[in-house]
Amino acid sequence: MKKISLSLTLFLLLALILAVPAMARTDYGVIYDETEELGSQYLEMQGVETLPALSETLGLDLRVDVLTLIADDTIGEAAQWIYYAYGYGWGERLEGATLTILMEPTVDGTYAMPADGWCIYTSLRSGRGDSQALASAIRDAVEPSMAERAWNGEDLTMSATALTQAVDAMAEAAEEYILANCPPEAAAEPETPEMPEEPETPEVPETAEVPETPEMPAEPEPAEPESVPMEYIFDFGDLLPYEEWEELEARARDITNGQHCGVYFVLIDDYTDYGDDVYKVTYQLYHEGQLGFGDGRDGIVVLLSTDNRKYAMFVYGEYAEYVFNTYGQEELEKRFLGFFEYDDWYGGISHYLDACDEFLTRAEAGDPVRQSYWGRFVMAAGAGCLGAGLVCLFLLRGMKSVKRKQEANAYVTEKGLCLTLEQDLYDRTTVSRSKIEKSGSGGSSRSESGGGGSGRSGSF
Repeated sequence: MKKISLSLTLFLLLALILAVPAMARTDYGVIYDETEELGSQYLEMQGVETLPALSETLGLDLRVDVLTLIADDTIGEAAQWIYYAYGYGWGERLEGATLTILMEPTVDGTYAMPADGWCIYTSLRSGRGDSQALASAIRDAVEPSMAERAWNGEDLTMSATALTQAVDAMAEAAEEYILANCPPEAAAEPETPEMPEEPETPEVPETAEVPETPEMPAEPEPAEPESVPMEYIFDFGDLLPYEEWEELEARARDITNGQHCGVYFVLIDDYTDYGDDVYKVTYQLYHEGQLGFGDGRDGIVVLLSTDNRKYAMFVYGEYAEYVFNTYGQEELEKRFLGFFEYDDWYGGISHYLDACDEFLTRAEAGDPVRQSYWGRFVMAAGAGCLGAGLVCLFLLRGMKSVKRKQEANAYVTEKGLCLTLEQDLYDRTTVSRSKIEKSGSGGSSRSESGGGGSGRSGSF
């Protein structure tokens, strides 16, 4: 009896320990986050759309769990227990793969992943495939996103970005393995119906005239491709004709590959569909889209929100920030932002690409765009000299030669001495002013930081 009571008590305690974190989870479809700190618009799309659709295609349940507390000794044991306790798995054989991450609370009020704080758990039925091989394929793909610097608790934005990258890597690796080694069973192909025998061609009377063969219509010109991948110029607002977009896309690709720095531009209707701050939306797009060139992911991106006339620039990577420092970003902005005041989307993006190419070329030659303090000194000295000269000129013009008049004949008239005093007294001047409106929408901008890089944001 005591053993039964003890077992029941331990079971209730274990259930309570595991149930409390589960109640605190944020649910993004098949992605669960107990920290409630790693969510984003892109993560929700992955959990609600990407993974469920892929699971149905592959016949393999794909899920992600971010935990803050486990009752098991290892994260692997916790992942296995959750898989079966919560009914994970596809079909009767419960086939699936999960990514489980442990994020422990820290004294700073944030969350950090301990060493060996993540694992991949897979389940494939006997005869379909090798669960261990599938787990190894997914683990190799996910591992680059689980670097310690992204999960040490110093920047949860970086952790959120790493999570979205890990989910994408998991989905891609699972799809490649399943389709190559154990694809889902295809539906039986319907039988091909027998074709009826062709009727005999009736004989044509000798007197009958053979009709002329009608002319074949000309082949239609090839239409524009319905779906073309956007890699550098993202026209989500559909503001550019296809030919203009294709040209800009090719130029951006050439600059990126030739200068070893990603150059991107994004056109959207309204940034508030993705977040509350245009700069934050921009750097989240950069990271979640895994933009950038090389291992350091060096690059620059400009996002234009046309409905509310807002824009942001984000620069990421050591080399990119060397090329486009704070002063360089201001100078770059002057090259292209004014075109958008008049809705010249092609002209603005074209000048943006030209300026990026110029800045990168100068940096490669050891002459990056920098503020010239010597020029400012010369201008200040010149302005000082000019001001002093104007003051001296004014004083000289005010000085007049004075000569004493020896005779008073000028003051004598026929009626006698005339010493009448005449004065003109100044009263006031009335001036009317009217405001001159500036053509165009005008705009302002400011420097920004965040997302691991720097940039600018404002209106146009």
